[in-house]
Amino acid sequence: MSLRSSAAAGPFEAPLAGDLHFDSYLIVPTATMAEHTAHELARRGLPVRPSRVCTLARFLDARAALWKLPPEAPPALLDILLQESLEDMRPPRFQNLIGSRGLRAALVDLLQEIPAQAEIPAELAAIFTNVRENLDTRGFALRGERLRVAAARVREGVDGIPARVIFKGFFTLGPAEEEFIAALASRARVKVEAFEAPVAGPPQSVFSAATAEREAEEIARRILEYRERGHRFCEIGIFLRSRDPYGGIVETALAGFGIPYRPYFADPLASHPAIAFLSQIVRALLDGWDHAGLLRALRMPVSGAGATPSGDRFDFALREALPGKGLASLEPIPERPGIVAEFAALERWRAERNDPETWAARLKTLTRLLPPPIVPETTVDRDHIRVWRSTAAAIRAFEETAARTAAFLPAESMPLSRFWPYIETAFESAVLRVEDRRRDVVHILDVFEARQWSLPIVFVCGLLERTFPLYHREDPLVGDFLRSRLGLSTAAQRQQQERLLFQLATTRASKETILSYPRFNEKGEETIPSFFLPDISETPSRSPVGHDRGAAKDVHAGSPPHKSESIRDPVLTAQLAKSHRKLSPTGIESFLQCPFQFFARRTLGLRPRPPAPRDRLTILAQGQIIHRALAEWIHLPLLGSQVLNRVFQEECARLRVPETYRAEAVRLELMRNFEGFINNRQLDLGWNTEVERDFRFALSPELTIRGRIDRLDAGPRGEALVIDYKYSAGNKIRERVDESESGNLVQAGLYMLSVERAFGLKPIGMLYCGVKKEISWGGWSLAAAALERMGESRTQEGLRELMDEAARRATEAHAAISSGEIAVRPLDSKKCLWCDYRDACRIEMIGAEAPPAKVGNPA
Repeated sequence: MSLRSSAAAGPFEAPLAGDLHFDSYLIVPTATMAEHTAHELARRGLPVRPSRVCTLARFLDARAALWKLPPEAPPALLDILLQESLEDMRPPRFQNLIGSRGLRAALVDLLQEIPAQAEIPAELAAIFTNVRENLDTRGFALRGERLRVAAARVREGVDGIPARVIFKGFFTLGPAEEEFIAALASRARVKVEAFEAPVAGPPQSVFSAATAEREAEEIARRILEYRERGHRFCEIGIFLRSRDPYGGIVETALAGFGIPYRPYFADPLASHPAIAFLSQIVRALLDGWDHAGLLRALRMPVSGAGATPSGDRFDFALREALPGKGLASLEPIPERPGIVAEFAALERWRAERNDPETWAARLKTLTRLLPPPIVPETTVDRDHIRVWRSTAAAIRAFEETAARTAAFLPAESMPLSRFWPYIETAFESAVLRVEDRRRDVVHILDVFEARQWSLPIVFVCGLLERTFPLYHREDPLVGDFLRSRLGLSTAAQRQQQERLLFQLATTRASKETILSYPRFNEKGEETIPSFFLPDISETPSRSPVGHDRGAAKDVHAGSPPHKSESIRDPVLTAQLAKSHRKLSPTGIESFLQCPFQFFARRTLGLRPRPPAPRDRLTILAQGQIIHRALAEWIHLPLLGSQVLNRVFQEECARLRVPETYRAEAVRLELMRNFEGFINNRQLDLGWNTEVERDFRFALSPELTIRGRIDRLDAGPRGEALVIDYKYSAGNKIRERVDESESGNLVQAGLYMLSVERAFGLKPIGMLYCGVKKEISWGGWSLAAAALERMGESRTQEGLRELMDEAARRATEAHAAISSGEIAVRPLDSKKCLWCDYRDACRIEMIGAEAPPAKVGNPA
């Protein structure tokens, strides 16, 4: 059936209002559309019962008993039957994907689309026939088959057929829908009013921001400006092509600005935090209380322990002790002192065998693991109420889904390990809708949901190629040639629909449409704006928005510090000066790279979350192993490479690194580099050698420098050479020498000063030794020391200049630290990619990039 009707400017025109009377039904594509339409009709004074505006599925459900319709097969049941069919038949085409949820989801979609008698590949036909037979045995039917049964009942003259039925807002109708509507039209007045986007809309403007996060913040800022001009939040909508990848970004930005919003998306039950927590507990139980699984559960705020100081300490301590299993070694968590004992009470479940209904009843008791809500003594805000209501709805859905799934399964005894995968699948398939009756909220919708909306102000964001428009691929299960022969949509047809969706999104506003896109992706690479964008000049954007949610500011490499990026309280600055009277060269270099990095690491003492066991052999850990092995080899040179093996084993045991292929690969690489150094004879002065030499000296009355020298070679006349090992390649050594020359690094100068002031020796040079890949040298030494081939020759005055410059930079850095400077101002923005605190500072490395003057299709 072709869905074409006259162009419409809004969703509720006079002809539609005239069609409605006491025995009329308005059928729309989605439940949220039905809700919105019912509210809009009520606001317009049209006396329509909310039950008379519904989806096609709800229309049939209301007449299922009267028309003797089989219930529609739940997605969880389809998934179970498909899995059983795949395991029984094991078709060669899907041999390696039999356990894949993605394959089953694709098969479910195809099963719902393809008619029972369609000619499709034999292996698919066999699977689908088996599923249909099992559904019939259980008394269920697919959506299309249920519609065909309903059409037959209508043609037979059953009761319960309304006088008028209006179908509105559908893009397309499948063969089963067409058959049902045709049957309904033989008994009642039926009107099919398809949506057709207007060719013209309100004025449009375009802006771009540096990243998707800044784009969302700019939208939030503009929403507040519209609010100041007199617009209500409910007059504003944000339209997305689909929920991912922008939904969470937009919701986070609005929440950060205190803007009430309502997303019109159907979420899987499994995504709710309460369900995710309970599911993770069951998985941890089945894994023998694997500590990694427990951590994933307990660090969730819904657990009552996550996002608390003691919960974070528990998280860090247990991560450092991974891998591990069992409950005996777990320390109590103050916020949830009895939760470990509650976990222990579940231990007997692993050995039990029960029928599905018994297991479903057992699972209901898991909800006691969720902490009770804490009611504030003062006024309860709407956010608390929404969270409580959402959790209560999720718990009800948890219990109902478990019971419904158990009813699908054979009544036979099985362990929890066999029953639980069915429940997890059901949670992925079940949809959770939480009632939200707030009216003055910003609406967040996808373009399909937006087709029956009309709002004064509309934002359409994420306008990038492959985001909006999407690019559709050919169905891998049934190619476009066969889909076309079966009357199903092809990739080319779905691609053509993208233009219609864009036209729909940009014509739903009555006053203004604001289009936007990010100029760079999360990797800092330039994006491609959507070719759908009109060829108009961009409006100015103040993004990135500052940390204080106030006026926007541009923070990037080389920008001057903002006055709000310094601590001005005299009590706090005095504490800073006292806390940082002693600094290491590494700490000073951290401040020179970025004051905020120093503040987070050295002043606040923030620690990154300990890595997982498989990730513990970091470059830093490898460098520490090399440093320790080289220090011990100096004292035990006859042991040779055995020193490295022993140190590696001890460090892996300390870090609890599992014996894996990667660990062995790292050991072999370290061994090659270590042997390359001990076999190298470039540095052989015959002097007295000391390793891991601690030092401390006063650079000024307010500042003491302390540190540790990797290797110090002292000559017979009181001269000394400093050697610092770096687990780096030759190019990094050269970069470090250049940075020291420019004053950005102070280690070399301060180390030579320590030789003079802490040890009373005469520094004749400082050499960096790179021990990764090939042995490489770099640095400075006196020409008379015969070390020219290993570094740059310098006079005594040249070395003194290097030391004085390092002392000056260190003194300036200490003064800035003591004055409270914490600006986000990286010296080298490339290093921000490896900074542990980049998410806290929210630096915009590309904020200085100017947006293009015009956007649009280059053609």
